[in-house]
Amino acid sequence: MSLVEMYVPLKHSHMMFMAISIVFFIARGGSRLLGAQWQTKKWAKISPHVIDTLLFATGILLMFATSQFPIAQDWLTVKIILLVGYIMFGIKAMKVVSVMKQRTYFAAAVLCALLMITVAKTHHPLGLFSIL
Repeated sequence: MSLVEMYVPLKHSHMMFMAISIVFFIARGGSRLLGAQWQTKKWAKISPHVIDTLLFATGILLMFATSQFPIAQDWLTVKIILLVGYIMFGIKAMKVVSVMKQRTYFAAAVLCALLMITVAKTHHPLGLFSIL
């Protein structure tokens, strides 16, 4: 079976991993802000890496299946930039000690994720703002 024939399962897998990744990030970030300890468990530290690796792999396969690549596609370039922001802010949110900084980085990571979703849905670099 070719990658083109795998487009629909890849797309749905990518969307599923994206949803799981964001929900799990929000759960971990929220519990960190509330002082819960479950996110310090080994499974909670390893799971995001497994989920995000599968998310990244399906994204790469989707790029090849659709022949749409960053730089050539403005919307995909913006999506990658937002992904880097999501990762960087997410790491900061999970590591910083100051509660105010935790909240700020957490909000910035969630905002990047939401913008990424709107860019992906609209296939436009401005995402949701393209309809204004």
